[in-house]
Amino acid sequence: MATAHIVWFGVVVEFSHQEITQITSTMNSGAAGAGALGAVLGGMGIIGTGAVITGIVGALLKLGATLLTGCNSKQTGIYLWVLWVGVPWCRSR
Repeated sequence: MATAHIVWFGVVVEFSHQEITQITSTMNSGAAGAGALGAVLGGMGIIGTGAVITGIVGALLKLGATLLTGCNSKQTGIYLWVLWVGVPWCRSR
């Protein structure tokens, strides 16, 4: 299950390989609107304030499916950093 940790610089979200595959499939299907991704995150158990969820969805949309797949090149899942200020980024777990 995906986990989100609020830290001093933003939010760190940990996704498994299966979860990031599901997210990128949703993004590639053309249904990559904020509502669709928000529903996927809710199904993964990520809950929080509206601002946190909106930030995570915004980071996923900004990075895009190709970059998220690249971060998951080891197929072990990813860490997604959503910063309060600055550009989101990800890396393999």
